[in-house]
Amino acid sequence: MSDAVAAEGLSSVPVAVRWLAAILFVVALPLFLILGNILDVASDRAFYESEFQKYRIREVTGLDDAQLMAVADRFIRYLREPSATLDVEITVNGARRPLFNAKEISHMVDVQKLFHLAGQARLVAGAILLLIPLLGIGLGGGPAFLPRLGMLLVAGGVATVVLLGLAGLLSLVDFTEAWTQFHHVAFSNDDWMLDPRTDYLIMLYPEGFWFDAVMKIAMQSALEAVVLGGIGVGIMYFGARR
Repeated sequence: MSDAVAAEGLSSVPVAVRWLAAILFVVALPLFLILGNILDVASDRAFYESEFQKYRIREVTGLDDAQLMAVADRFIRYLREPSATLDVEITVNGARRPLFNAKEISHMVDVQKLFHLAGQARLVAGAILLLIPLLGIGLGGGPAFLPRLGMLLVAGGVATVVLLGLAGLLSLVDFTEAWTQFHHVAFSNDDWMLDPRTDYLIMLYPEGFWFDAVMKIAMQSALEAVVLGGIGVGIMYFGARR
């Protein structure tokens, strides 16, 4: 396909459609990266282990290392599989008892649904990131579409870094307030308002755990965005030299 024919193929697409496709791509990129890293960190057993050690969760809960990692494994499975349950039991003074009370279980049901929704949203974002370039290449040919694809990658990378920068700034200024507001938006009930003195869910995962998780997610997503943005610049440069 000649460049003239390719350009004609792209220009035949209505401007509004091209803008809509560009916006969808730029929005989908940060969603795909951030949601992917949320799901990855939530499944990172080594992260749980290091955080348990950092915040001395063994001393706080009275659970030994083997029990803590068994709980972490159960959480990982629970967040991955919609059919999984959190029927964890521990031994206290020689008697078996559930680790989590009804309110904690109810909150984790909401969390599980939220993670399942995040997984579905990431699949949609990934489909958009795949479909738009394929359509662009099909309409305009690979070489003719490359500069546009490069610009979209740069724009999506910049959008990701800006979004993460704002979220990071809010977290550094007052993470407690930001985390509280997130819960107000994400959940329709107050089951997340737990007592750190009696509720194991808070003992196991204190605020510091979530701050570290947010920072890890943000750093990984930002690094990936920078890499993709750099690839976009390279694609634009390659396309301009043709």
